[in-house]
Amino acid sequence: MPSKKPRVAIVSLTSCEGCQFALFDLGEKFLNFLKRVKIEEFRLIEDEIGIEEEIKKNKSVPKDKIQYDFSFVEGSPITEEDLKILKELRIRSKKLIVLGNCAALGGIPEIKNYQNKEKTIRYVYKNLEGIANPEIKEIDNFVKVDLTIPGCPIDGEEFLRIANDLLVGKLVKIPQRPVCYECQLKEYECLLQKKELCLGPIILGGCQAICLKSKMSCFGCRGILAGAKSEKLLNLIKKQRSKEDLEETLEIFGIKDELEDVLGRDRE
Repeated sequence: MPSKKPRVAIVSLTSCEGCQFALFDLGEKFLNFLKRVKIEEFRLIEDEIGIEEEIKKNKSVPKDKIQYDFSFVEGSPITEEDLKILKELRIRSKKLIVLGNCAALGGIPEIKNYQNKEKTIRYVYKNLEGIANPEIKEIDNFVKVDLTIPGCPIDGEEFLRIANDLLVGKLVKIPQRPVCYECQLKEYECLLQKKELCLGPIILGGCQAICLKSKMSCFGCRGILAGAKSEKLLNLIKKQRSKEDLEETLEIFGIKDELEDVLGRDRE
């Protein structure tokens, strides 16, 4: 008798859904992955009523009833509906994995946390009636997260490797190497040596230094590398660029919070 396929949910909260489209970019490789699992939720490829509709109808499940072996969640929990979906998904899932920068670090939406959010919302909307304006918080502020697949968007090949490891019960490991490792391996030009603002030495690699390939700086979408010598790099950047330039760069993908202690020492 064939073994049951793992039950998988792929759900998006408030987001551009770019991480999910990164999966479609894999083409046949992603289709082969889908053959190995039973997709229970994936709004981009199904017409059936999903968890979002069930939440709207106030339908829940007993806390001891697990529906999904693995749930992959993209986006930021910004709206009340997002939070309901996220918490319900956590109840229904053996493992909850967050996809991408918005889910893991707050992403682009978190920029308003560093600014005057009341002023920001008035800049975006003419009519504020019915428009919520919450602080942006990462998913792990609300539910337990079992694993993070970083990036903006995620790297499809990395997703496949991690997902396939999960399916066979293999311990998942994300190599702890900086973006600079991949940049040097590919012999790309070092922007720091040109005195351009780049965060590559302290950011978790795995993106294949794709921004550096296009001669763009690393702005840190994959988060801070464990054990990174952040203070050393930031002190170097401060000698070359203004404090405003540095802090605005750290705000782009929500990593400023993680470096607040280092930045705070500079302000004292």
